[in-house]
Amino acid sequence: RVVQLPRPTGEPLTLTMQPLSLGFHRRLRSRGLIPPQAPRKVARDSTGKPLRDESGLAVMTVDASDPDYLNELDLYHQRVAVIAIVESLQSDANVQFTATAPTSSDAQAWLRYADAIFDEMEAAGLTAGDLAHLSNWTCRLSNLIDGDLQRATANFSSEAPVAPT
Repeated sequence: RVVQLPRPTGEPLTLTMQPLSLGFHRRLRSRGLIPPQAPRKVARDSTGKPLRDESGLAVMTVDASDPDYLNELDLYHQRVAVIAIVESLQSDANVQFTATAPTSSDAQAWLRYADAIFDEMEAAGLTAGDLAHLSNWTCRLSNLIDGDLQRATANFSSEAPVAPT
């Protein structure tokens, strides 16, 4: 599908994109691109004392507001986005990247590759909005957006019967 990326000059950048292949997310995991885990911390009461369960063990909670975790999560999403965009742009003969995809499953090599692709995109003048726009098109083409999924499933599945009240 041909999409147009708006440019500040008014002349859009025309790109040919394709849906992500069926095994995209599985390949990401096999290459070590997995979301970071939020750190855990001991739950405390209002006086600062650790909370304990019935066995006397400290109750642990997830610290989803940890700044390091949030930075790692942002970087994970950025890496997934650029790799997805590269796969989606494979059908466009006019788009080439200098960085080459690793041939192994080495996680660090794939992380460096994703970072190199991001750097190339940034050097080419793409903005955060451009990345979001291309990610959105990739998701739409791959039926990864809820509305698209609902419309697609309406074509081959019937409505579930309404439960009696």
